[in-house]
Amino acid sequence: TDWRRMMGDKLGIADLDGERDSELIHDLLELLPKLETDMTLFFRGLANVSTDDGLDDDARVAPLLGAYYDPDAFNGDVRAETDAWLDRYIARVRKEGRTDADRAEAMNAINPLFVLRNYLAQLAIDEADNGDPSLFLELLDTLRTPYTEQPGRERFAGKRPEWARVRPGCSMLSCSS
Repeated sequence: TDWRRMMGDKLGIADLDGERDSELIHDLLELLPKLETDMTLFFRGLANVSTDDGLDDDARVAPLLGAYYDPDAFNGDVRAETDAWLDRYIARVRKEGRTDADRAEAMNAINPLFVLRNYLAQLAIDEADNGDPSLFLELLDTLRTPYTEQPGRERFAGKRPEWARVRPGCSMLSCSS
């Protein structure tokens, strides 16, 4: 299916392999909600996971830690399940024979670094309402090339800050007028 193909691309798997890859995808989707995760950053981080045999579990999982809202909670069962999933994932991507750099390039072409985050949109709206459209214009310009790293604009790629969890317009949206 198109969805399955898209997930294969997000994972850097060029040639999906039936039931085994479906299980890998399914298991990841079961694992991710166990710890609050920024999915955009998770998939970008996954592109940086090394398939090198010489890495220990901590070094291997390090690129993913920035995607978790509470990295200190990344332990116990969630850590064990993630390590087990990464073992299977790494074994799978090795079968394709691509270098880590080639896999990362392919993954970063399908997984955006920049997405329109509610809190950023609300900040841009607030500043524009106060007569300063510069944040809005910079955000708009950034989002024109969402897959490309843009030095100086890293703040647009970060996780939602804690204050935005409860601020109207950032976490609670309404369609009523």
